[in-house]
Amino acid sequence: MSLANYIPHQAPMRLVDTLLSSSPLEVEVEAHILADNIFYDASRGGVPAWTGIEYMAQAAAVWVGIEDTRLSKPIEPAFLISSRQYTAHCPLFALGEPLRIRVHADLVDGPLVAFRGTIHNRTGLLAEAIFTAYRPDDIAAYMAATEPQTLSAASPLSQSKKTQGVTP
Repeated sequence: MSLANYIPHQAPMRLVDTLLSSSPLEVEVEAHILADNIFYDASRGGVPAWTGIEYMAQAAAVWVGIEDTRLSKPIEPAFLISSRQYTAHCPLFALGEPLRIRVHADLVDGPLVAFRGTIHNRTGLLAEAIFTAYRPDDIAAYMAATEPQTLSAASPLSQSKKTQGVTP
């Protein structure tokens, strides 16, 4: 099943390809490691395994999108806010390798969702993690609040720097 209806990610940042299965607390997706992957390293013949947390985060985004659809809500982004543990059992995901990414929502507490995730290939476990996502009630307000603020000439910090002989 196409993921376009469930996650806001677009190429080249959409790393997961296909929804394999879903349940109320779990989703499994598939991704293929191709040379056009934004993280592909031709000198190593694959994608570094540290990117696995992003694959899991995108699988979690699929779970969120399915939940939003089930609740007749518009699909909105969630944000990876922490990873208490990420363990890669290999150095890279090899070119041509299909990955199965599974996430399970261990705890849903309002806007916070704690996930357990795994990445497998045909032969075994490649990576695993425990991570948390945040779903703000007001995406626009959250995005505005997280934008870096620029110093204006009239700001108190700017005025303080002028009195110290520093140009902001």
